[in-house]
Amino acid sequence: MITQRKVAFFPSVTTLWRAAVSLAWLTFAALPAAAQVLPSPASSAVSDFARVLDPAMEAKLAQSLAALREETGVQMVVVTLPRLELYGGAGMRIDDYATALFTAWGIGDADRDDGLLMLVVTESSEARFALGAGYDPVYDERAARVLSTAVLPEFRAGRLGEGIAAGVVSARERLVLPFVEGRAVDLDEGFTEAAPEAGNLWLFGAGGFVAWLIFMVRRFLRKRRTCPSCGALALTRTYEVIDAPTASLTGTGMEHLTCGNCGLIDRKSYVIAATTTHDASQRTIGSGSDGGFCGGSFSGGGASGKW
Repeated sequence: MITQRKVAFFPSVTTLWRAAVSLAWLTFAALPAAAQVLPSPASSAVSDFARVLDPAMEAKLAQSLAALREETGVQMVVVTLPRLELYGGAGMRIDDYATALFTAWGIGDADRDDGLLMLVVTESSEARFALGAGYDPVYDERAARVLSTAVLPEFRAGRLGEGIAAGVVSARERLVLPFVEGRAVDLDEGFTEAAPEAGNLWLFGAGGFVAWLIFMVRRFLRKRRTCPSCGALALTRTYEVIDAPTASLTGTGMEHLTCGNCGLIDRKSYVIAATTTHDASQRTIGSGSDGGFCGGSFSGGGASGKW
């Protein structure tokens, strides 16, 4: 007589390993999205989260931006941050963060898509102009020239406030006014210095590559430090916002340390500074005399620079 036995199915080690890796990857990929908490604007003109502007300079800058909006209808916003990680940007590049912030706040007019965002990140020495979807691609190159001629020289001299103010003035003359007037512009129109000669272009290209390479190495070393347990240069740091800061209260965050060599896992809490040192009752967000935000959209245009 033939008897039938039920044979239990046991997945192979390879199958289990692939399933575990897939589950871990999905879990890891979901964490940053849950942890990202972008800041609310301190005003519809200036959000000095890095505290690089004294009250008088911030007031003057806000007045200039308000006058620009009154004159042209274009909203330009200045944002300073000490680090992207402290304001919902863990693992993000400055261009990606500027895109997220521009979209979340809705900078500029929704019909014209004419908004501008000037983002300054002090600890990584990075700055970016993000332009609304209404700007032609030539304005990306012009924004790069505004950074290189007006902003970065002041930043390299340690004058952050002056560089921001110079950037606002230059952006008004070379980005906003040609845009609202509908003028046909090229890369050089309105800039005093001449473009590099064709014979020297390879020098600029080589210099740009070297600068990019140095930036990537520095970026890698900032993120992967020496492990305090095994001494290997394999320590990865990620940042999570636990309680977002407000205009009057500090927030809390968690720094996660992981060593890819010895498997060390550690966590350290840190304090996130309040979003502004000024009286929050004097801020008007989304309404009032400063015009608020009007839902402008962003298509990825802009330019970045380092000092």
